[in-house]
Amino acid sequence: MPPVDTLPGAAPAGTDGAGAAAALRDFAAALDACHELAGPGALVSSPGGWAVASAGRLPEGAPVPGGSDALAVTGSGVPSSDRARELFADGLLRLHRELLRGLLDAAVVRLGDRTSEGANLLNRQLVQSAVADVALALTEAADLLAIPDRTAARRHRIHRGLVDAGRVAIKLYGASGFVADGPGRLLYLAELLGNTYLLPDRRERDEDGNE
Repeated sequence: MPPVDTLPGAAPAGTDGAGAAAALRDFAAALDACHELAGPGALVSSPGGWAVASAGRLPEGAPVPGGSDALAVTGSGVPSSDRARELFADGLLRLHRELLRGLLDAAVVRLGDRTSEGANLLNRQLVQSAVADVALALTEAADLLAIPDRTAARRHRIHRGLVDAGRVAIKLYGASGFVADGPGRLLYLAELLGNTYLLPDRRERDEDGNE
């Protein structure tokens, strides 16, 4: 199986219905690949006992809000093993990072092709500052993911950094970043998944209080 960061799903969703649907299917396939990291055919449940995967992997699951029937969720109440959740979490974080990287790259190309009052939008100081902030968050996430023996608190820190940077990146698209089929949709789903799978419990937060 190819690594998660080379799987489909990293490109931002198109603004047309067909492009958005294709991007969502790719995202669902990449999410299933995160489950596969825990083992062939695995379905990893969160600390709260919830599992989210493609609708094909969870045919009896309930639709995920915003997932247009491509994603499904089910709750057994029983979390997967610590090791399975760690492997899944690392894959999910890499997927989230690749989504954000693809969205930033597309935003830079888009802004480079646009002008306002005779000036290229990419040359504006506020735009350059936003691009730099997102790029820095991507670098920090990569560095933290490269550290061995990652803790639950560190994974949650990476998640929060990607969420915050994603909200900056979406603004680079203007109003189109917030439409239902816009580029922000997949980042919203990545945030939802991270909030489901990556929140450390009280014991883990106490143990990693210095994170």
